[in-house]
Amino acid sequence: MRPLAFTILSLFVMAGCATTKQQAPTEIYDPFESLNRDIYGFNESVDKAVIGPVADSYSRNVPKPARSGLRNFFANASAPSTFVNDILQAKPQRAAETLSRFIINSTVGLGGLFDVAGKSGLEGHTEDFGQTLGVWGVPMGAYFVAPLLGPSNLRDTTGRVVDIAFDPLTWTSFGVSNLSTAFNATETVVFAVDTRAELASAIEAIRNQPEPYVALRRGYSAQRKSAIRDGVISTDNLEDLPDFDEFDDFDEFDETIDDVPSTPQDN
Repeated sequence: MRPLAFTILSLFVMAGCATTKQQAPTEIYDPFESLNRDIYGFNESVDKAVIGPVADSYSRNVPKPARSGLRNFFANASAPSTFVNDILQAKPQRAAETLSRFIINSTVGLGGLFDVAGKSGLEGHTEDFGQTLGVWGVPMGAYFVAPLLGPSNLRDTTGRVVDIAFDPLTWTSFGVSNLSTAFNATETVVFAVDTRAELASAIEAIRNQPEPYVALRRGYSAQRKSAIRDGVISTDNLEDLPDFDEFDDFDEFDETIDDVPSTPQDN
């Protein structure tokens, strides 16, 4: 399944390259919006029919310690990629922390199943090549929604292709082709289900928005900007405002504004 994901992502990179244009810093360039909305609708249908119920069953039936262990394992497996991107972003202290966590959790933590480093005060973080590109000023490029994989953009998709190459699980081999294929397929499915379970509340919040597609696009883009800044709040006070241009007319905009609770003003 990883080679398939790699191929899909590569195709989107090439498609994005053909349509990228220079955008303003706060603009979300969505040249494929019509197609994106169709794919978003498809993803929603699949999620409601299959992925969501499976993730819900997973949350209810798999004990929390087991889910935490799997999450720790996946986080530890991504440490090599995080370490490389820490170095590429010129963050030696964070790179040292990532390396220390990987060594501790891979040994004392039994291959990463237990976050021993975190319990000792060495908190983890994640970095990916999409963030690295953003740190060095590469614009996010065209926004798009990939079938089943969800929202992305040209920069993040390019970064994801590179991150797959740095993921040790991509190259895991047991000497038996069928066993290696089964492991990679199982790892991909479990990771997807666990991630979906973790995002359940966020997904429902987006679905409750007046325009879920716009909310997802804005939320994804804002989250990626925050990740590039390592969570530091932007000085741009307008950056997190909604996409007002998505409202067809002022009446629709007024109805949305009316739904926002008023806040008492200080005297």
